[in-house]
Amino acid sequence: MNRIKELRRARGVTQEELGKLLGVQKAAVCKYENEKVGIPSQVLTRLTEIFGVSADHILCRDEVVPLPKRMRDRLLAPRPEADAVLVPLVGMVHAGEPMLAEENITDYIPVAAGEVYDGEYFFMEVVGDCMTGDHIAEGANVLVRRCSDIRDGYIYVVRMEDEVLLRRVKRIKKSIALIPSNPAYDPIIVSEGDFNVIGRVVESRMRH
Repeated sequence: MNRIKELRRARGVTQEELGKLLGVQKAAVCKYENEKVGIPSQVLTRLTEIFGVSADHILCRDEVVPLPKRMRDRLLAPRPEADAVLVPLVGMVHAGEPMLAEENITDYIPVAAGEVYDGEYFFMEVVGDCMTGDHIAEGANVLVRRCSDIRDGYIYVVRMEDEVLLRRVKRIKKSIALIPSNPAYDPIIVSEGDFNVIGRVVESRMRH
């Protein structure tokens, strides 16, 4: 029993995208999720880095979600790779009550080139606790792939007038629900023309 599919879907990552992050084929990810083959130790280690959870959590051995901060910082520290690229950190995403976000580059974060493929990527900082149910904490940097369309059930950065929000998107008939994962907050129901999609969240990293 494992939680790979649950964690992957919570972060809006496809099997193909996860396969590229792991350096394996989509079919291998499918077999890991369906438990048709065992998870190699090097793959399990990489999954803890991608999802920011412990190996025991991935394998359903306990209910502890976050890794200890010291271990998490060590795992997520940039590794010296010749093919690393610098991804810009811009503005802030408010994950609680809406707030104005200015999209100015404030820093650059090194990322392995294999993790940012087939598109334009950037990091945005999370402010607020609206998405803690998806293990996206305040102060995290979310890696976003720019796009203009939406896929039901994934987490997106969206703009409503001058406000930038981080929400899971779900279609409800002719409306769109922007859904927080913290039950303390209510969903926002809008029409498609009421907001613009900036990009889809593919990863969350804590600052260190």
